[in-house]
Amino acid sequence: MTSGYNNRWSAQPEQVLFPTSTAQVVAAVQKAVNEKKKLTVRSGGHCYEDFVYNAEVEVIVDMSLMNEVSFDEKRRAFMIEPGIKLREMYEQLYRGWGVTLPSGYCPLVGVGGQVTGGGTGMYARSFGLTIDNMYAAEVVVVGKDGKVRSVVATREKDDPNRDLWWAVAGGGGGNFGIITRYWMRAPQATGNAPKELLPVPSEQVITAHYKWPWDKVSRKDLGNLLAKHGQWHLDNSGKGNENRRIGSYLSFFPGPKGRIELWAYMDGSDAHSEKLVRAYMDDMNKAVGAAADGPPDVQKLSFLRAYNLNAGRGDVFMNPTLRGEHRSAYLRKPFNDFQIDALYRNMAETDYQNEFDLAWLVLTSLGGKVNDVASDATAFPQRDSIFQLLWEIHWMDEKDDDKHVTWTRKIYSDMYAETGGVPVPNRVNAGCYINYPDSDVADPRFNKSDTPWSELYYGGNYPKLQRAKAKWDPTNFFNHRLSIRLPE
Repeated sequence: MTSGYNNRWSAQPEQVLFPTSTAQVVAAVQKAVNEKKKLTVRSGGHCYEDFVYNAEVEVIVDMSLMNEVSFDEKRRAFMIEPGIKLREMYEQLYRGWGVTLPSGYCPLVGVGGQVTGGGTGMYARSFGLTIDNMYAAEVVVVGKDGKVRSVVATREKDDPNRDLWWAVAGGGGGNFGIITRYWMRAPQATGNAPKELLPVPSEQVITAHYKWPWDKVSRKDLGNLLAKHGQWHLDNSGKGNENRRIGSYLSFFPGPKGRIELWAYMDGSDAHSEKLVRAYMDDMNKAVGAAADGPPDVQKLSFLRAYNLNAGRGDVFMNPTLRGEHRSAYLRKPFNDFQIDALYRNMAETDYQNEFDLAWLVLTSLGGKVNDVASDATAFPQRDSIFQLLWEIHWMDEKDDDKHVTWTRKIYSDMYAETGGVPVPNRVNAGCYINYPDSDVADPRFNKSDTPWSELYYGGNYPKLQRAKAKWDPTNFFNHRLSIRLPE
């Protein structure tokens, strides 16, 4: 039996293959096509749903040995293989060339799956999404005739394969083929030197942390905080605004011993940058009205140390025994009163307890450079959002599955009861994130709206994704419960 990060999902495949080259991936897929075997692909193994590990899987292609990072002088871009983990990628890019790639914060997530959903993380407001820096991808695809080949698709306007580049730039994993290489170059980059072609972070990063226990936070305090926090992001995302270099994670932990935590970070070590971060933290603390547990913890750390600090919760990311349930959403505007009531009721007033303190809702700050890109420039549509939301709940014992899944479904359905139990795009909400997949949104028991799951994840980009699916995976060889469907 094999499983990934979420121990709820497992498979008993006939084979697990570990290719080291594109040619070997082509051969593995061709063999599976010829033998009509169900094949899935793994990079880091952090898929929240059962897309990689389920009872139907017969062959798993594990990309973990394809983990190289190098500089391609011909393409003037950094070549990154999909099996490398995020922490290793950050270390190699920074130590080797002094550059970085904006992406996620979980250290063991594989680049292969992270990029295809868009790639949000600590420095999105400063440097954009991962896909905004993706110049090209090599993809192993299956033709209508069953022939398997590799294709390189770039963002060049005259590239005949550009629609495939567009599709994998936010269209989710497991839809079009197996990506064996990415090439990364910032879109406005010029010159040939490696340090000119991806974002260059400062040598030091300012981080800050506040914590408010629920027993000191009233419903009014929560409303004030969320209103202030949301408005701050609306006011500080435009081009030229120096505060858009500040990013944050605002996290809510439920139950009698629960709390609210705010982590902020800024690329920049000068005194002015520190002043901006402190001002942001002070504004949020004043909005709550409750005393924090002491003054804010403000530190200046090296770039890589700051990443390791914000990666946080190493026990969660490293623990191979965890089971989990996840939900996602986007916000265009601050939460409305109905949503704040539901959040307070389910977080501050609940008797729900997670034995290992492994349940939370986190708001990752967006805006900034993410919003500089049009919603149809890539397959990632949520370009006018100020926050990405993740409900993340973990536990260890299978007998506790119903308890934790039920609580997660309840808080999510309560917060979005006005729109049928899901974040239907409107003035406030902006759908869901495909890198945090949740099959419930495709289930009419839980999605009682008239908005299909495909629109929640892809908005108006879904029909174009279907056309790309028809062209590049016409036999629907690559599929899972929330994969792009072929056109009717």
